[in-house]
Amino acid sequence: MIQVRSDITILAKQQTNLRYIYKIHSSRLRRSKWNLSLTIPEAIKNEELISLADSTTLRFINKDRNIEENANNIIKKIKSFKRLETNKENRNKIRQLYNDLYNTLFVKDYVSIIIDKEKDFDRMNRSKGFFINGIKFKRLLATNGGVKKSTVVYVNESIYEELHNKIDNGRNLQKPLVPAKLESYKSLTCSASIPVSDPTGVLVVNDCVTNFLSDVILLDDTQTDYPSLNYKKDYPIELIENDGYGLILPDLSKQWASELGEKYIPAGHCVRNSFCKGMLFTFDYIDFADKIAGKYIVKDAWGQERDIRQVQVILTTSMLKLWDSYDNLEHYLQCSKDNGYTFSVTKMTPEKLENERNLNYQFIQSYEFTDEDIDELVQPTIQEIKDVLGNDPIKSILFLKGIHLSEESYDIHQENDYIKALMINKEMINDPFIRNKIHYAIKKRINEAKIGVLKVKGNFSIVSGDPFSLCQSIFGLKVTGLLNSDEFYSKYWNDKNVYKVVAYRAPMTCHNNIRILRLKNNEDVNYWYKYMNTVTIFNSWDTTAFAMNGLDKD
Repeated sequence: MIQVRSDITILAKQQTNLRYIYKIHSSRLRRSKWNLSLTIPEAIKNEELISLADSTTLRFINKDRNIEENANNIIKKIKSFKRLETNKENRNKIRQLYNDLYNTLFVKDYVSIIIDKEKDFDRMNRSKGFFINGIKFKRLLATNGGVKKSTVVYVNESIYEELHNKIDNGRNLQKPLVPAKLESYKSLTCSASIPVSDPTGVLVVNDCVTNFLSDVILLDDTQTDYPSLNYKKDYPIELIENDGYGLILPDLSKQWASELGEKYIPAGHCVRNSFCKGMLFTFDYIDFADKIAGKYIVKDAWGQERDIRQVQVILTTSMLKLWDSYDNLEHYLQCSKDNGYTFSVTKMTPEKLENERNLNYQFIQSYEFTDEDIDELVQPTIQEIKDVLGNDPIKSILFLKGIHLSEESYDIHQENDYIKALMINKEMINDPFIRNKIHYAIKKRINEAKIGVLKVKGNFSIVSGDPFSLCQSIFGLKVTGLLNSDEFYSKYWNDKNVYKVVAYRAPMTCHNNIRILRLKNNEDVNYWYKYMNTVTIFNSWDTTAFAMNGLDKD
């Protein structure tokens, strides 16, 4: 079993990458007559102080503050005091240091407002606006996730104009755009991200589009109250093969990973830049130029010729949302430099994939099982429960920590002290407190199993299109790809000599979302996809991505 998804393992966030902001209900502002005074201790008590990972917008706001260095110094002091004798004086010092840390990481010019009433929103956006601690705020934008929760971002009115201009980044303001899409593109600056080194060269290319015929089911809800289903044979399909992804050379991919504290070459990085969003998968397109294309000059999205050897990153037009709002590549890069943009990474693919994952009721509710099928399906889960209940300390640790058991996780997960105690001394399995903790966890596991949370051999995997197809398109060659219709690639499963897996993508809406992936394994795919060892590669010639609720690769 494989579960595919378009989001991926989140980078471990250091404490210094966090920022604290106020998150306040509009009704609270209304009661204060739109002029609220609020301290950080009060906000903590009222649950009005929240943490955000650092983002481009927050970096713009804090550009002149040496936050990282100051926060690191405070954290070092906290750790040193925690090693000292526990007494009232040291506790007070630690408490004061935490207050200093909050103040250092607090962003007073940025606030999230939960809109309780539409009238509040109208009132807040009038000329009078509202004030918090004497600062007048003005609406900046609403992120995709924020809109779903009626939450809007406001910033200090005194920095609004500069911030708004930076977010617009010199684009052609006369170009017509759908307001909702423009707001979504602007909100990319609020994505949690960590800056990395800029590439020595960037290329923007047109998307790779393939056309083919396929048997499909068409849904139409425009004619009647209920959707109609129509089966169409040999229906013409147009597929944006690289929807949301581009390419990065292995040396830069390794460098970025090193800057983010990792020692492997990731299969891909999820990146942000001005109006830029998507995955960069690690693929040696210089090698492709040498061995396949036999040339190095290609045309970019604006029709200008570029030398591929001068490029470390290839963006596609589906990644750079407003590429055609700029005169050419140099125009976009210069605007980005002038406004302080850098490439930043939100997430990257893991070094290795899990060996086991849990199903859920969505994935299995549409199947018809015999009693024998059910027995086979639940056996691994039942065996796991029996092993843990057998009071075996090793199996209990594996159950509690799973794939996350490592030297690093031993130090990171401070909240699971009872697990650490068991890891240090296996005899702690007999301690009543620890046994109660394990029994509580396994009881929860049993209840989850009853509603379909069952252990199976599988993993979460990121989906990519076929980078070989994209390179063929970039070099003006006939697009064939290395994978034919109904063929897929996964190094993980190929290494296990498994050639067919079932794939799910949440959320599911019907049984048709479940797909069988037949995996290709030969010398060509293993050579060209050698850096893409933890992703699942889709072919460029079938409707699998459409069937899985419109899966994209960003």
